[in-house]
Amino acid sequence: MAPDERLKIVHFLFAAAWADGELAQEEGDILATLLSTIELEAGELDRVQEWFSTAPPAPDWSSLSQDPETSEAVVRQALVLAGADLTYSLDEIQFLERLRKLAGLDDARFHTMWREVEELLVQGRRGN
Repeated sequence: MAPDERLKIVHFLFAAAWADGELAQEEGDILATLLSTIELEAGELDRVQEWFSTAPPAPDWSSLSQDPETSEAVVRQALVLAGADLTYSLDEIQFLERLRKLAGLDDARFHTMWREVEELLVQGRRGN
């Protein structure tokens, strides 16, 4: 994956994590783990590090519909971030629905993904 694509995905995920106006500890932990596995240039990494304390500027969400594979991965990870604390705020739910539409996912696929993510999160909490 090209460096600009990696940064774009990270930008989407930080924006998703901040959808409810705050970055929860669980969300930050997931994003920190993700960042440890992604190569970003020094300047990009500095900018991304700021997003742990301040919400990033709004990304170009419309570009999600251009790559179905990437959009599905972003939606799935946004579901993980939103459910990391095993609760969903109204802001998070509304954001996820907007994201679903922007990514071009139909309701059935989206809700299947959501159930899969919730099951994984619950299993993770149980230590299974």
